[in-house]
Amino acid sequence: MTQTFHWNRSTAFSERVDRLELHGLHFQHINLCRRRAWMYLHRINFAQWNSRVASGIAHQVTHHKRDRSVVGLFGLAPDRLDWEQAIVFEHKGTGGAAGAVDRQVGFYAVMLSIATQREWRGQVQVLTSRRGREVLLDGPLLTGLWEDSIALEELIATPQVPAAPRIGLCASCSFASFCGHD
Repeated sequence: MTQTFHWNRSTAFSERVDRLELHGLHFQHINLCRRRAWMYLHRINFAQWNSRVASGIAHQVTHHKRDRSVVGLFGLAPDRLDWEQAIVFEHKGTGGAAGAVDRQVGFYAVMLSIATQREWRGQVQVLTSRRGREVLLDGPLLTGLWEDSIALEELIATPQVPAAPRIGLCASCSFASFCGHD
């Protein structure tokens, strides 16, 4: 049986998420690159033209079809839910950017926890290695999600694209040619 969820910032967090129309990928992007997060917040997205994203989507659709457990969710798009055990599942092709993915899955878990008042946890399934890792709603994750929501609120109010250094993820990023880091 899952525990009752208590977080003193639940209401403020949920209100900010609703007001800014945030979802899981925003929390992943803010932990990858501020420029990528800014573009995504401003609905600038090149993913549909990126061959890596296209092959990932094809693999996901072919091998890991989204099941009925997520039907009816608004603003949340995890790959699968275990409603009985309160687990959010997210499938990823590789184990890269673990911290950013954990924030995405943590976002799903905290929003479900707020909505149901049950403590949810996440499970990231890494498809290439067939391994998984658990994402718990502990103090550091909740603090990180809170700080991410503040950073996202500041970014959405920023009129210009923020500067971004070249990082290891630039080579495979769908925004790389726009950034000039390709």
